[in-house]
Amino acid sequence: MTSYELPDGQTIEIGADRFKAPDILFNPSLAQTIPGMENFAETVSSVRGLPQMVLESINKCDVDIRRELFSSILLAGGTASMQQLKERLEKDLLEESPQAARVKVLASGNATERRFSVWIGGSILASLGSFQQMWFSKSEFEEHGASYVQRKCP
Repeated sequence: MTSYELPDGQTIEIGADRFKAPDILFNPSLAQTIPGMENFAETVSSVRGLPQMVLESINKCDVDIRRELFSSILLAGGTASMQQLKERLEKDLLEESPQAARVKVLASGNATERRFSVWIGGSILASLGSFQQMWFSKSEFEEHGASYVQRKCP
């Protein structure tokens, strides 16, 4: 059992379940074993695990940059703080990636930085002059719809 303090100050104790929840990222079919998630069985066949999504994303990119993408996978956000996530993802990707690929998963050693890096990166991107040219208002989006994103940000 391990104690965790929630944001509201309440302390809870979690046992073996703390290992089961992160495993769902790698094997989504495990969700059906959690009480209350039985209905998930209908959609689980179409859900891919994290390693498969990373591989699919890299394979959709230009062949010339795939090698570099495999060697610079960056974990960010709150989920990246899960213990051993980096090591597990790297291991699974090594097993499923082409043999010539050098797989390297990166994650900041600082948990706070890892948790907020997505927001920090977004704020840096939003402050760039070239990115500001791509902004559009809610009314423009409502007028033109989702396809407006493709026209505004080719």
